[in-house]
Amino acid sequence: MTVIRDINGFLENPEELLRKKPFTRGGELTNPTVAKNISLTDRNRASFGELRMDEITQDTYLQEYDPSMHRIKFNQSIPHISVKIGGRTISIDELTLTEAFQKNIHAAHVLHLATNPMKFVLCNQVVDEAINAKFSEYKQEWAWRNMEKVKYDAISKLKKVGDVGMLFSFDSKTSKGHVRTYSYDDGYIVIPNYDEYGEKIACTLYHKDEEGNSILDTYDNTNHYNINFGVTDDAGKPTITTSKHGYSICPLLYKRGRVAWEYGESIIEMIELMLNINAVALKRFGTFGLVLIGEMDANSFKKDSSTLIINLSADSGNGKQDAKTLTFPEPQKMIEYLEYLVKQLQIACSVTFITPDSLKIGGDIGGNAVQLAMKNDLALATQSVLDWSDFTNDMAMLFGEMLGLESKESAKYSEMKIRATLDVWTPESKSSLINNLSYESKWLSKRSVVENSPHAAPDEMDRIGNETKNTADKINATGSNTEADVSASADEDIKSTEDKMSLDSKTDVIE
Repeated sequence: MTVIRDINGFLENPEELLRKKPFTRGGELTNPTVAKNISLTDRNRASFGELRMDEITQDTYLQEYDPSMHRIKFNQSIPHISVKIGGRTISIDELTLTEAFQKNIHAAHVLHLATNPMKFVLCNQVVDEAINAKFSEYKQEWAWRNMEKVKYDAISKLKKVGDVGMLFSFDSKTSKGHVRTYSYDDGYIVIPNYDEYGEKIACTLYHKDEEGNSILDTYDNTNHYNINFGVTDDAGKPTITTSKHGYSICPLLYKRGRVAWEYGESIIEMIELMLNINAVALKRFGTFGLVLIGEMDANSFKKDSSTLIINLSADSGNGKQDAKTLTFPEPQKMIEYLEYLVKQLQIACSVTFITPDSLKIGGDIGGNAVQLAMKNDLALATQSVLDWSDFTNDMAMLFGEMLGLESKESAKYSEMKIRATLDVWTPESKSSLINNLSYESKWLSKRSVVENSPHAAPDEMDRIGNETKNTADKINATGSNTEADVSASADEDIKSTEDKMSLDSKTDVIE
C-alpha cells in the first residue's frame, strides 16, 4: 500500500522541506535509443528518457543580469587592452565591454505583463446592488493598497531569478493584513512542497536570521509552522511553533518560470565576445599607419604602440625618400555580423528593440505598424496571461479574505466570484481604445464598456448611477416629464462625451 505524504511527514523530518526542483539549462542525451520502424498499431513499453540536464543556480541568473559580473570580464581567450607607462605594459581589464541586453529584455517582458492594471470580472450568476457595492469597494481597496505594485514585483522577480513567492499575512494584534513578495535576490528561497502525485501540500519560505540560523516558515491550508534549526530539543530536532494563519488556502503563493533572456544568453555572450575582439583590433589598427621610405633617423619622430610604423628602404621608392599614411578599412563585416546577432537575439527572446535611429525623421508610424513589429512580444505576453491565471486568481481571492479578516467579517467578500487576469500592454493609444469602446457600446453592456475604459475609476458604475439619480431628482423637482427629460439629459451627456472623444482622437499618441 502506497503511503501518501502529508504535512506531518514533512514536520517529522524538516530537512525534507528543503528539497526543491533544481533549475536547469542545457544537457545531453545519454544512451540514445536507436530509431526503428514501427507501425501505427505497435505499442512499446513506456519508459523514462535518458536526457540528463545541467543544473544552473540562481546566482548565475543574477550574474547574467548585472553587466558588471558578466563572464566576458573573466574570459582569457581574448587579448585585453593595455597601455604603456614608463616602458611598462599594464593591462586594463576594466575596459572589457559588456552589454545590458538582459536588463532590456527583462524590462520589455515585464512591460507587457505588468503595466496595465489587473482586470477583474465578476462571475456571479445573480448580481444585486449589495454585491455591486462590495465589488466596487474591493477594487478601490486594491488600488488604495497599491496591489498593482505587488503584482509588478512578482512578475519582475520571476523574470529576473526564475521564481517568486507572495505571502499574505495578518497581524491579529493590529488587525492589519500585509502582502509581500519574496525571491532569491532578496535573500529568500521559496520552496513548494508536493506529495507523490504532484499536489501541493504546503509552501516554505527559507531564510536565515541574524545569527546565521536556518529558519523555515511553512504554510499549508490551515497553519503556519515556524521551524528554527538553531534551537533544538533533546532529540536534536529543530523547534516547531504552530499557529493559525486565518486563510482558506495556503497564503504563500508560488510561481516558477524562465528568466526573460533564457533562450538568448548564448547569443548575448557571442555579441560581447565579438565586441571585445573588435575593440582590441580597433585600438591596435583602427587609427592609421605611417609608411616611411628611405633612411630615417629614429630620433626624428616619436613612436608609440598605438600607431603602426613601416620603414621601407630607399630602393622601394626609386631612391626617393617619402612619407605617407595608410588608412585601414572599416570593420564593416564585423558590424553586419553584430547586427545579425542582435536580430537573432530579438527572435530568441520574443522582444523588439525599437531605438530612435530605427525611426525615420518626420515619418508617421502608426500603432498598427508598431504592433506588427512587436508581434513576437505580444504573442509571448498573451500566452503568459494563461500561465499566470491560477496565481492571479489565488492572489485576488486571498486579498478579499485579507480584507475580511481586517473587518472581522471573514465571509464579507466570499460570495463574490472574482476572476482576475493580467491585461497585456499593447502600443495602442488611449484615444483609439476609447473610440473602439464607443463603437462597441452598441452591443456591449455599460458595465463592460466602463470596466474596459482606461480612465474609469474603480467605482465608476456607482458614479454613473449617482449622476443619473441626481439628474432625475432635479427634473422631478421642476415637475417636468421625468422619463423624457432624463432621456434628453442622457443624450446630451453622450453627445458631450463623443465630442471629447473626437477631440482626443486628433492626437493619436501611443501610451
